[in-house]
Amino acid sequence: MDGTFVANGAESAEMPCHHASVTTAARLGAGAGIPSPLRVLLVDGQELLSRGLRLLLDQEHDIEVVGEAGDGRAAERVVAERLPDVVLLRRGHASRAVGEVCRRLKSLLPTTRIVLLTEGAKLSAAEFAEVAVSTGADGQVPRDSPVDDVAAVIRAVANRDAA
Repeated sequence: MDGTFVANGAESAEMPCHHASVTTAARLGAGAGIPSPLRVLLVDGQELLSRGLRLLLDQEHDIEVVGEAGDGRAAERVVAERLPDVVLLRRGHASRAVGEVCRRLKSLLPTTRIVLLTEGAKLSAAEFAEVAVSTGADGQVPRDSPVDDVAAVIRAVANRDAA
């Protein structure tokens, strides 16, 4: 396996590539003026945990997990193909430095927001500010948080609120 798990039930390498200028505002529901669900990419080298988080997030009415990637390179492919609004990136995954991964993802799709899944307790505001400056991340959530908290952070970051 090359680090790509699945994107909507299929290997992401088989998904069509779309132009990366689509924005959340451009994806409104058919005539109803209701935004489409927030499109989320999960990046975590532990497939079992990633798939478990996917199952939980898929129960949220306004969140759609559009793919899973096991490392930064696979995440780049899925970002280019699936155009997520938010990327949940496990801080400390071993494939590349988190800052480099964040910068590359944002260079591919500048409108995407990145939430770091942190190990242990949530970083203080000062600690996260330092991490955000060095990585380009937009929010954080401890990896052991309840799914409601993870979903709330996804929504806040997608709305450009501090998280």
